[in-house]
Order: sequence, then C-alpha cells, then structure tokens
Amino acid sequence: MGRAMLIICLGVLITMGIVNINTSRHGNQLTQKTVNYAEFTMAKNTAHSAIQLAMQEINKDETFVTTHTKDNPWGGTIDGRKFELYIDTLNNSQTNNYWDTDSLRIVSKGTQNIAQGNQSKEVTAEVVSIYLKERFSSLVPDFGGALQFPTGYGTLNADGAAHEINGLAPHCPEDKPAIIANSEATQDDLLANPDLVLDNGVGVDPTLNYEPTDELIARLKDSGNATTVNTDYSGTLGTADQPGVFFIDGNVRLTGQQTEGYGIMIIQGSAYMEYADSLDNTLDIRGNFEFNGLVIFENASLFDGRGTPTINGSVLVGHTSDNPNPIDIDLGGNIQINYDCEGEDYAKKSAADAVQQNKYTRAVTTVNTNYLGS
Repeated sequence: MGRAMLIICLGVLITMGIVNINTSRHGNQLTQKTVNYAEFTMAKNTAHSAIQLAMQEINKDETFVTTHTKDNPWGGTIDGRKFELYIDTLNNSQTNNYWDTDSLRIVSKGTQNIAQGNQSKEVTAEVVSIYLKERFSSLVPDFGGALQFPTGYGTLNADGAAHEINGLAPHCPEDKPAIIANSEATQDDLLANPDLVLDNGVGVDPTLNYEPTDELIARLKDSGNATTVNTDYSGTLGTADQPGVFFIDGNVRLTGQQTEGYGIMIIQGSAYMEYADSLDNTLDIRGNFEFNGLVIFENASLFDGRGTPTINGSVLVGHTSDNPNPIDIDLGGNIQINYDCEGEDYAKKSAADAVQQNKYTRAVTTVNTNYLGS
C-alpha cells in the first residue's frame, strides 16, 4: 500500500512538473507573441505616420509626388524608427482627363529594431494607402445663364446695335437663359426692353446672389496665383491648356496683340482696357477680343459692351454689400455673349489651379502582415 501510494505521488509530481513546464513554455510563447505584436504595431504606426508626413509635403508642393517614386523613395526616422516611402500615380490629371479624379498609391514601410542579447533583428510593417483628389472647382458658382444679374442693375442701354446674348449651347448638356435675374421685377424690366437681342429669353432664380462670387474673388486674390494687370501688358491672357485668373485694375493697355483669353477675368471699379494693334494704333479692347470663361464686373461704374467682343461662357455683373451702387450697363455695340459649358470648365480649371487647395481623401488602407519579423 505504501509503495503504491509512493508511486502515485511520484506520478502526480511528474505530471504537475510536465504541466508546469508546458504552462511556462506556453507563457513564454504568449509573451514573445505579445512582444512581436507590440514591435510590429510600432513599426506599423511609423509607416502610418510617414504617410501623414508625406501628405503634408504634397499639400505644400505637388512635385513631391513625382519626385519620390519607387526608384527614388523618401526615407527618414520617426522617434528613432526608420521609414521608407514611395508614391505611385494611378491617375494624373496633368496627363489624363483634367476632370478625372487624381489617385495616388502610397507605399510606406516602418521598421522597428529589436535587441535580442548580443544580436538584433528588425520588424517591418508595410502600409499601403490609396488617396483620391477631386478637382477643386466648387468655388466657381454654376453658370445660370449667358448674362447674370445677381444684384440687379442701374440703367440698361441696348440701342442701335447688333449685339446678341445667347443661352443656347448646342454642344452642352442643357441650354440656359440668355439672361438670368434674381427677381421678377428685373425680369419684367428686361423683357420690356425692345432693343435686347436674346436667344432663350430671361430666367428668374430667387436664390441667385453675389456672395459666392464675392468669396471666389477673395480666394483668388489671396491665392497669390492670379495676375493683376494695371498698366501696359503684353503677356498671355490664358490658353485653353492653361487658363488663368486676371484682375483688371486701372487703365490697362494690351500691347501683345492678344485676341483671345481663357479663364476668369475680374474687372473692378472703373478699370478699363484698350488694345494696341500691330501698327501700335490704339483700339478699344471691345473692338477685337474673345474671352472664354467667366467675366466678372464687380462694383464697376459701367459695364460697357460697345465694339465687337465675344465672350463664351458667362458674364456676371454685381456689386458687394458695402458698395450698393447699381451698375449701369451699355450694350450699344456688337458684343456677343454666349453661354458655354466649356467656358465654365475653363473658369473652374483656372480657379482650381490658382487656389491649389488639395482635397485628398483616403479611400482605403491595407497592412501587409507578411513583413512581421520572426
């Protein structure tokens, strides 16, 4: 009986020892996995942080995208942990359709060093994020018509001219009114004018106001990327590929024989333009000029359309709340104003390029766990 009990006790002790060894080994394995996971998490966080730093750099300078490719990655350290990052351009509006969404794939690797006795190893995590950027064009109010009156007007002269205001746009998804006003009273006054030559009539939009345009002008002026013209000027007034933003301030004389322009033109106060032809004969700019986009007369003492200019897009005439004087309008020339959705695109593109406010949105992020160190 005593021998049997001894054998039983020894068996129990051996079993308990085995259990203890297994528990200890299992505990060590759990501890090691916890350590590995913690180190991997730090490496992963480093990779995420590197992407956020990269986005800050892109917002400051978009050439960062084309500079740091797979063959020339961007690297550094964050809290002592190394990172390496590169960018793939999945779609670029500079080479593809301008209005398509830009998309970037950012691949970032973060590395955490682990000391193990006299040796060390690295745990590396790879994070891949896709970012999308819509074209920033929402500042430009939608064109409501060929000629827009968000604040009404003072007097309107359209006598004795072959002018035309046209809301019909054959290549656009929809036509717009020749003139859009913010009140029925303004509409009635326009319809009662026998000298107006209108294609597609006069529309009313009670929500039409000047505040979006006021904000647009302020943002464009603050961007530092608009051109202010206040003296003799021989430069471009924008091209179809690179439409621009132009503030006409003061008496301007165009000396480069410009015959067309693209983008946004803002004429403020009593600004005035004239044109010098190839023989240096001074002509009224109104006599030989075509602009594609948005022309804004803000607080102008007179919107004078005499001559034969053509504007494809829209003309908006209005005044700010701190300058309530209505603008007098003279269409007593051969001016032609055509609503054009392509002109609207030129205006939106010029605003997007001027403001340069990147609106990237993260679409998806994945983490490559195959890089977990052993």
